Amino acid sequence: MWVSFDDGASWGSLRRNLPIVPVHDLAIKQGDLVAATHGRSFWILDDIAPLRQLARATPREAMHLFKPSDAYRVDWGGGFQLPGNEAHPVGKNPPSGAMIYYWLKDKDRRVTLDILDGRGRLIRSFSSRQDSITAADSLKVDALKKSRTDSLKQAGVTDSAKVDSVLGTLFADTLKDEDKPWPRRPPAEPRALNKQGLNLFAWNMKYAPARSFWGINGVATDGPMALPGRYQVRLTVGGRSATQSFALKLDPRSKVTPADLQAQFAFLKQLRDTVNAVTNAIITIRNVRAQLTDAAGGAPGAADAARTFMQKLDAIEDGLYQVHSQADEDALVYPPGPTERLSSLIFAASTMDARPTAQMFDVFRLFAPQIQKQLVALADALKSELPAVNTALKSAGAQMVRARAVELRLPSAATGR
Repeated sequence: MWVSFDDGASWGSLRRNLPIVPVHDLAIKQGDLVAATHGRSFWILDDIAPLRQLARATPREAMHLFKPSDAYRVDWGGGFQLPGNEAHPVGKNPPSGAMIYYWLKDKDRRVTLDILDGRGRLIRSFSSRQDSITAADSLKVDALKKSRTDSLKQAGVTDSAKVDSVLGTLFADTLKDEDKPWPRRPPAEPRALNKQGLNLFAWNMKYAPARSFWGINGVATDGPMALPGRYQVRLTVGGRSATQSFALKLDPRSKVTPADLQAQFAFLKQLRDTVNAVTNAIITIRNVRAQLTDAAGGAPGAADAARTFMQKLDAIEDGLYQVHSQADEDALVYPPGPTERLSSLIFAASTMDARPTAQMFDVFRLFAPQIQKQLVALADALKSELPAVNTALKSAGAQMVRARAVELRLPSAATGR
């Protein structure tokens, strides 16, 4: 497979992962390049928009943002690959969402990708920086892979494809923290790649999710999918920015009206905001509880005041969320709290393009007041009772408590607290 950018005067390889195989025909279908091979089925290069826009000066630019192709507002469920097959020439589905391509002349630059609506208002922002936990995990995995690679080479395995295949098999069962039954770590934000050359970022077309917390289980946090319309992406590298626009198109199979889609979006946003208020409240409760535990341990005279206030916080948290839920099977023993029940509407209301049903609104009206009652109780406790607790702590020589929505330590596997 070869490509020319100057009407055939010169040619460059476009083979990528195409096996050495006869190609009997080429076709371009909806922006994808399809090669009909002999004996190896079809080979598809998804979204050739960057090739069509590539100019002679592009590789010399410090950064270049290609105009994204318009995307259909559909979750195709693609972009995944079976573990252990990374080194083999197997087909891989394109990711769902809007595919954003950009070029970087140098690697490891600080990259920021902002998604804006048609009026220029920020929807989401993504960075090339890893969060601290992900960065630490990456260092551990890289060190382990290097050790295994050295062992394989000492054993006589030198072929890079075989090494990659063995490593893929060895690390296929390595669970990330967010995949373990306990604790479940808050998922990291998708990262914008910053490798040298062409980079791809797939925006899943969704607004930001509700905040998560360590140990969360049974709570849906997804944000609503963006409505059909014009959007923008802004790439910032080294103080320089570039912006391109693209469209999200309605699924052509859908018969939904704009009014119904707007009602669905508003309902899903309300669900996300309600869940977000709860998760921030739980994080705040656990923050205060951790501080009170430390204060009581360091100053016995403050134990009574701390204990009484912690019992109130425990009751509020129990009224919001099932703290004993550590795995999906726990729902058979511990009934889900109002937050889990209400958040299940996120999945129910987003499975198709349609106005939420009357029953969905009924369920929301059933559990939202229960949640609001506990949120008000927390706000009142922090405003009217915490100052008295801090006075008692100060008198006992203990550190006073300042309530913040910041997690201080992991919850206990036994109680969830």
